[in-house]
Amino acid sequence: MNNNTTNQTVKKSTYTSSTFLIIVCVLSLIFIIIYMYNSYKSTMLLATTATVAYSMCPNYWDSIGKGKCQNTKMLGTCSNTSGGNIMDFSSDIFTNPNTGNYAKCKWANTCNVSWSNIDRIC
Repeated sequence: MNNNTTNQTVKKSTYTSSTFLIIVCVLSLIFIIIYMYNSYKSTMLLATTATVAYSMCPNYWDSIGKGKCQNTKMLGTCSNTSGGNIMDFSSDIFTNPNTGNYAKCKWANTCNVSWSNIDRIC
């Protein structure tokens, strides 16, 4: 009778180690999948931000010099104000690498002017 008890204990021990091995493999696979997904997501984010090109002036405006744009078609609500047909985007608020495009977006939305890849930032 003592011999049967020992065999059952050994089988139970083997079953537990197999279960443990399966759990470790499944968890490892899950972590690998999560790592690959995060790597893919960051790569795609870098690819999309690197390919975005910004034009110097809003859509249908003419560039008349370094950072200056002229509204020759009288587009938007700012064209109704005096001096609203020429805009100088060379000031620090618009050329700041961190906040310049955001300032351009705010200006474009305030004046109801479309600007490709800019007017959707804010």
